[in-house]
Amino acid sequence: MDLYYLNISPPCWAVMMVGRELGVSFNLKEISPTTDDPLFKEIVKFNPQRQVPTLVDGNLAIGESRAMLRYLMAAYSGSEDHPLYPKDPKARAVVESRLDFDLGMLYPRIYNYLSPLWKLKTEGTEANRVKMIEALDFLEEFLSRTRFAAGDRLTIADISMVTALTLAYVCKFDLSKYPKIDAWYSACKKEIKAYEEVIGSQFEGLRAFVFGK
Repeated sequence: MDLYYLNISPPCWAVMMVGRELGVSFNLKEISPTTDDPLFKEIVKFNPQRQVPTLVDGNLAIGESRAMLRYLMAAYSGSEDHPLYPKDPKARAVVESRLDFDLGMLYPRIYNYLSPLWKLKTEGTEANRVKMIEALDFLEEFLSRTRFAAGDRLTIADISMVTALTLAYVCKFDLSKYPKIDAWYSACKKEIKAYEEVIGSQFEGLRAFVFGK
Protein backbone atom coordinates (compact mmCIF):
# COMPACT_ATOMS: atom_id res chain seq x y z
CA MET A 1 0.00 0.00 0.00
CA ASP A 2 1.56 3.26 -1.18
CA LEU A 3 1.17 6.51 0.72
CA TYR A 4 2.26 9.67 -1.05
CA TYR A 5 2.91 12.23 1.64
CA LEU A 6 4.58 15.45 2.67
CA ASN A 7 6.37 15.17 5.98
CA ILE A 8 5.13 18.55 7.26
CA SER A 9 1.51 18.06 6.18
CA PRO A 10 -1.01 17.66 9.05
CA PRO A 11 -3.49 15.56 7.01
CA CYS A 12 -0.63 13.20 6.10
CA TRP A 13 0.23 12.86 9.77
CA ALA A 14 -3.29 11.69 10.57
CA VAL A 15 -3.13 8.86 8.03
CA MET A 16 0.30 7.76 9.20
CA MET A 17 -0.76 7.71 12.85
CA VAL A 18 -3.93 5.71 12.24
CA GLY A 19 -1.88 3.27 10.17
CA ARG A 20 0.45 2.85 13.12
CA GLU A 21 -2.47 2.27 15.49
CA LEU A 22 -3.61 -0.58 13.23
CA GLY A 23 -0.17 -2.03 12.54
CA VAL A 24 -0.44 -1.15 8.85
CA SER A 25 2.82 -0.76 6.95
CA PHE A 26 2.87 1.85 4.21
CA ASN A 27 5.25 2.07 1.30
CA LEU A 28 6.02 5.71 2.01
CA LYS A 29 6.63 7.99 -0.96
CA GLU A 30 7.74 11.36 0.35
CA ILE A 31 7.06 14.32 -1.90
CA SER A 32 8.97 17.57 -1.94
CA PRO A 33 6.99 20.80 -1.37
CA THR A 34 8.04 21.91 -4.85
CA THR A 35 5.71 21.04 -7.72
CA ASP A 36 8.57 19.87 -9.95
CA ASP A 37 8.94 16.69 -7.89
CA PRO A 38 8.45 13.79 -10.36
CA LEU A 39 6.27 12.02 -7.80
CA PHE A 40 3.59 14.59 -8.55
CA LYS A 41 3.31 13.04 -12.02
CA GLU A 42 2.67 9.69 -10.35
CA ILE A 43 -0.03 11.19 -8.16
CA VAL A 44 -1.91 12.58 -11.16
CA LYS A 45 -2.39 9.02 -12.44
CA PHE A 46 -4.21 8.11 -9.23
CA ASN A 47 -5.62 11.38 -7.94
CA PRO A 48 -6.77 14.19 -10.27
CA GLN A 49 -6.78 16.54 -7.26
CA ARG A 50 -2.96 16.32 -7.22
CA GLN A 51 -2.80 16.51 -3.46
CA VAL A 52 -1.24 14.76 -0.54
CA PRO A 53 -1.90 12.51 1.11
CA THR A 54 -2.81 10.09 -1.64
CA LEU A 55 -3.29 6.45 -0.69
CA VAL A 56 -3.05 3.64 -3.24
CA ASP A 57 -4.09 0.15 -2.15
CA GLY A 58 -4.15 -2.19 -5.11
CA ASN A 59 -6.63 -0.77 -7.61
CA LEU A 60 -8.03 1.71 -5.09
CA ALA A 61 -6.79 5.30 -4.89
CA ILE A 62 -8.04 7.77 -2.29
CA GLY A 63 -7.23 11.46 -2.09
CA GLU A 64 -8.88 12.74 1.10
CA SER A 65 -7.27 12.06 4.47
CA ARG A 66 -10.49 11.51 6.44
CA ALA A 67 -11.75 9.09 3.80
CA MET A 68 -8.44 7.26 4.20
CA LEU A 69 -8.95 7.01 7.95
CA ARG A 70 -12.40 5.50 7.44
CA TYR A 71 -11.07 3.10 4.82
CA LEU A 72 -8.17 1.95 6.98
CA MET A 73 -10.52 1.26 9.87
CA ALA A 74 -12.96 -0.63 7.65
CA ALA A 75 -10.31 -2.67 5.87
CA TYR A 76 -7.63 -3.25 8.50
CA SER A 77 -9.11 -3.03 12.00
CA GLY A 78 -10.27 -6.66 12.03
CA SER A 79 -13.74 -8.04 12.62
CA GLU A 80 -14.01 -6.95 16.24
CA ASP A 81 -15.39 -3.62 17.35
CA HIS A 82 -12.55 -1.11 17.46
CA PRO A 83 -12.57 1.83 19.90
CA LEU A 84 -11.01 4.15 17.33
CA TYR A 85 -14.08 3.71 15.10
CA PRO A 86 -16.86 2.00 17.07
CA LYS A 87 -19.51 -0.05 15.31
CA ASP A 88 -22.35 1.09 17.56
CA PRO A 89 -24.42 3.36 15.30
CA LYS A 90 -24.81 6.14 17.86
CA ALA A 91 -21.16 6.14 18.90
CA ARG A 92 -20.04 6.07 15.28
CA ALA A 93 -22.39 8.91 14.39
CA VAL A 94 -20.61 11.13 16.91
CA VAL A 95 -17.23 10.20 15.43
CA GLU A 96 -18.53 10.96 11.94
CA SER A 97 -19.94 14.27 13.14
CA ARG A 98 -16.59 15.31 14.59
CA LEU A 99 -14.74 14.26 11.44
CA ASP A 100 -17.12 16.40 9.39
CA PHE A 101 -16.64 19.28 11.83
CA ASP A 102 -12.89 18.94 11.33
CA LEU A 103 -13.20 18.81 7.54
CA GLY A 104 -15.75 21.57 7.15
CA MET A 105 -14.79 24.00 9.90
CA LEU A 106 -11.87 23.31 12.23
CA TYR A 107 -8.99 22.50 9.89
CA PRO A 108 -9.87 24.94 7.06
CA ARG A 109 -10.43 27.81 9.45
CA ILE A 110 -7.16 27.20 11.26
CA TYR A 111 -5.37 26.85 7.93
CA ASN A 112 -6.99 29.89 6.35
CA TYR A 113 -6.03 32.17 9.21
CA LEU A 114 -2.52 30.86 9.81
CA SER A 115 -1.29 30.01 6.30
CA PRO A 116 -0.40 33.65 5.44
CA LEU A 117 2.38 33.31 8.02
CA TRP A 118 4.36 31.14 5.62
CA LYS A 119 2.80 32.18 2.32
CA LEU A 120 2.97 35.96 2.77
CA LYS A 121 4.95 36.36 6.01
CA THR A 122 2.04 38.21 7.57
CA GLU A 123 -0.85 37.48 9.90
CA GLY A 124 -4.18 36.37 8.52
CA THR A 125 -7.15 38.66 8.17
CA GLU A 126 -9.32 39.67 11.11
CA ALA A 127 -12.30 38.00 9.43
CA ASN A 128 -10.45 34.70 9.27
CA ARG A 129 -9.26 35.10 12.86
CA VAL A 130 -12.86 35.45 14.00
CA LYS A 131 -13.83 32.31 12.08
CA MET A 132 -10.94 30.36 13.61
CA ILE A 133 -11.93 31.52 17.10
CA GLU A 134 -15.49 30.34 16.49
CA ALA A 135 -14.26 26.88 15.49
CA LEU A 136 -12.01 26.68 18.56
CA ASP A 137 -14.91 27.76 20.76
CA PHE A 138 -16.98 24.88 19.40
CA LEU A 139 -14.17 22.40 20.05
CA GLU A 140 -13.72 23.72 23.59
CA GLU A 141 -17.43 23.17 24.17
CA PHE A 142 -17.28 19.60 22.83
CA LEU A 143 -14.36 18.88 25.14
CA SER A 144 -16.14 20.35 28.15
CA ARG A 145 -18.59 17.44 27.88
CA THR A 146 -16.29 14.49 27.16
CA ARG A 147 -12.59 13.76 27.61
CA PHE A 148 -12.03 13.24 23.89
CA ALA A 149 -13.77 14.80 20.92
CA ALA A 150 -16.31 12.01 20.34
CA GLY A 151 -16.55 10.50 23.81
CA ASP A 152 -14.34 9.35 26.63
CA ARG A 153 -11.99 7.31 24.43
CA LEU A 154 -9.62 8.25 21.64
CA THR A 155 -11.06 7.89 18.12
CA ILE A 156 -9.95 8.67 14.60
CA ALA A 157 -11.70 12.03 14.98
CA ASP A 158 -9.19 13.00 17.67
CA ILE A 159 -6.29 11.82 15.55
CA SER A 160 -7.47 13.95 12.66
CA MET A 161 -8.21 17.02 14.76
CA VAL A 162 -5.00 16.89 16.76
CA THR A 163 -3.09 17.53 13.55
CA ALA A 164 -5.13 20.70 12.97
CA LEU A 165 -4.39 21.93 16.48
CA THR A 166 -0.72 21.11 16.00
CA LEU A 167 -0.68 23.76 13.29
CA ALA A 168 -1.96 26.30 15.83
CA TYR A 169 0.73 25.31 18.33
CA VAL A 170 3.43 25.38 15.67
CA CYS A 171 2.37 28.89 14.68
CA LYS A 172 2.41 30.02 18.34
CA PHE A 173 -1.26 30.93 18.31
CA ASP A 174 -2.42 31.88 21.82
CA LEU A 175 -4.60 29.04 23.09
CA SER A 176 -4.52 30.10 26.75
CA LYS A 177 -8.29 30.70 26.81
CA TYR A 178 -8.89 27.07 25.85
CA PRO A 179 -7.97 24.88 28.85
CA LYS A 180 -10.05 21.94 27.63
CA ILE A 181 -8.31 21.96 24.26
CA ASP A 182 -4.93 22.13 25.92
CA ALA A 183 -5.72 19.21 28.25
CA TRP A 184 -7.14 17.19 25.35
CA TYR A 185 -4.09 17.85 23.21
CA SER A 186 -1.82 16.65 26.03
CA ALA A 187 -3.95 13.52 26.43
CA CYS A 188 -3.78 12.83 22.69
CA LYS A 189 0.00 13.13 22.75
CA LYS A 190 0.07 10.34 25.33
CA GLU A 191 -2.63 8.15 23.79
CA ILE A 192 -1.61 8.24 20.13
CA LYS A 193 1.11 5.63 19.70
CA ALA A 194 2.97 7.38 16.89
CA TYR A 195 2.54 10.99 17.99
CA GLU A 196 6.21 11.56 18.77
CA GLU A 197 7.40 9.62 15.75
CA VAL A 198 5.10 11.35 13.28
CA ILE A 199 4.36 14.80 14.73
CA GLY A 200 6.95 15.33 17.44
CA SER A 201 9.77 14.64 15.01
CA GLN A 202 8.44 17.22 12.52
CA PHE A 203 7.23 19.92 14.92
CA GLU A 204 10.32 22.11 14.85
CA GLY A 205 10.82 21.50 11.13
CA LEU A 206 7.34 22.77 10.41
CA ARG A 207 7.86 25.76 12.69
CA ALA A 208 11.07 26.58 10.81
CA PHE A 209 9.15 26.33 7.53
CA VAL A 210 6.40 28.63 8.84
CA PHE A 211 8.73 31.30 10.16
CA GLY A 212 11.37 30.94 7.47
CA LYS A 213 14.22 29.91 9.75
